[in-house]
Amino acid sequence: MVLDAASDADVVLATDFPVVGCSGGGFVDLMPGLGLDCALWQTVAPARIPGPGPGPGIDQDEYLAPWLAEVAASGRMVRAVLGYCAGSVFAGVLAERIAARQPVAPRAVVFDPELVDVPTVHLQFGRVVGNMTAVLTPAEVEELAGAAQRLAARPGTTPAEFAAELYAIFEPIGSAALRRAGLDEGCAGELVALVGSFLTYLGVAAGVDPRPGWSRATAVTSASPASGLNRMRATPGLAPVGVADEVRFEVEHRDLLRTPEVATAVAGLLVSGSRARR
Repeated sequence: MVLDAASDADVVLATDFPVVGCSGGGFVDLMPGLGLDCALWQTVAPARIPGPGPGPGIDQDEYLAPWLAEVAASGRMVRAVLGYCAGSVFAGVLAERIAARQPVAPRAVVFDPELVDVPTVHLQFGRVVGNMTAVLTPAEVEELAGAAQRLAARPGTTPAEFAAELYAIFEPIGSAALRRAGLDEGCAGELVALVGSFLTYLGVAAGVDPRPGWSRATAVTSASPASGLNRMRATPGLAPVGVADEVRFEVEHRDLLRTPEVATAVAGLLVSGSRARR
């Protein structure tokens, strides 16, 4: 997805899944304050769900390949890779892989970066359900929330398995609710598949180790204790997550990408990265 198609040899790549489950600001909100002199591209997750739905066994390299191939085919230098929430996982890996095939490594900037675990998937699924309360009945909301709670509490479940089970429960309920709201079968199917694509995105991210890329990244951190590095640092037993630099802002997670001071700070990072290249 091209957010800004400025004519330039460089490109800034942004990774996020902005359609489902996140009511906060996105890169479209951040972009005007960056003042870029190059193009900004945002990744689009595969629309098709491999197999019957999300689940374990999806090849990570295959999932990442279209993004890397599109950048390579463009012939552009990647100036920076940005990532938001779970998208920061992919940003870390993309930055590493792109660095291996161009003369200068792209700058990596991650906003409230998250290592995806079962609680992350549970939280994001809850947001999806919350965004659908206009079409779901209270009983359906309670059924989905209760099932998610039971599955999340089961020992040994991986994030990808959890995502697959959530989708299996959601698919018939969500389809029926959307049809009841007046959507035809095709439109209802597309929206339900979008939820499946989002859960697949989370499941794949859970199996990717972004920490080598994050070790050279600048992290932009909000004040929300349940988000990003704040949550990971407070999670017992989680291995330390290191970043090259960190900039903190006293704003809520949902407002991080739509706060003017954040855009100004990131614009400075991207300009310095461009100058360093030259």
